[in-house]
Amino acid sequence: MPYVSQIIKDLNAVLLYAKHRFQNEFKQQEFELNDVFKNSYSNYLKEKNCEIEFFRHTSVITTKANQKIFIANQWFVIASYMVDFCTELLTYKELYLKICTRICQNPEHLAKNLKVSNDFATKRLFIQSAKEMFNEIYGDDAGSTEAAGYLWNFVSNYSWWAGSKTVDRNDFYISPILNSLNVVNVSHGYVADIVFAYSTNFPLRKIVENVGSFTIGAKLNTYTPDAEESASYQKAEKITSSLNLNDVSIEYLVQPTSAPKISISAASLARFKRNG
Repeated sequence: MPYVSQIIKDLNAVLLYAKHRFQNEFKQQEFELNDVFKNSYSNYLKEKNCEIEFFRHTSVITTKANQKIFIANQWFVIASYMVDFCTELLTYKELYLKICTRICQNPEHLAKNLKVSNDFATKRLFIQSAKEMFNEIYGDDAGSTEAAGYLWNFVSNYSWWAGSKTVDRNDFYISPILNSLNVVNVSHGYVADIVFAYSTNFPLRKIVENVGSFTIGAKLNTYTPDAEESASYQKAEKITSSLNLNDVSIEYLVQPTSAPKISISAASLARFKRNG
């Protein structure tokens, strides 16, 4: 997993790239998970007082309330396509909460107000506080102005990241993930929980970097990335020169490896380190 000096990523670019990869690369099939993944996910659930029993193509989770969740192993694979987006999304929220503390604002009230309207004074205060915070952490020349602008978009322009619920809510990340994967919440809601697990547990995130690293005998569609997918990747990675995604890795069209991954931002990496 590569790391770059970007403080935070362009959420819109990361989202578009994730959607394109999923739509073009994912191939419907029965998935068998390898032991490395099974052990890691089991350990993750144990920390939450839950258990999981893996079968060849399905799994059964027992919650701490002794309720059963029956899921197809496809869900673990589908969820991996949204890990880059959700990783960044959760980091954005953490940064938003820090800004609220700095400017003495209630996160819930501010989020609701900024979603429907915002004035110049609030925008100026928010962006200036964000720039100061980023400068303190990363230095004056680390892209603080750009990062502050991204953070402002996050709280004031929900269409930028396909958001619906306000960013102060614990479930704010669910709808953009499920909508991007084109799955129904009532039957596939746990997919978002899996994405959350990948995006908050660094060992799990590393394991699911590509489909071939945690499945057995999986097949992916081979395809030529279109201009929009290539543009999204370049924007997310801040690549200014012309780039053909097929030139990024010689393994790109070799099943079951996947397309190039979005590198993790400095702020997201710091979040993982703080949370163990």
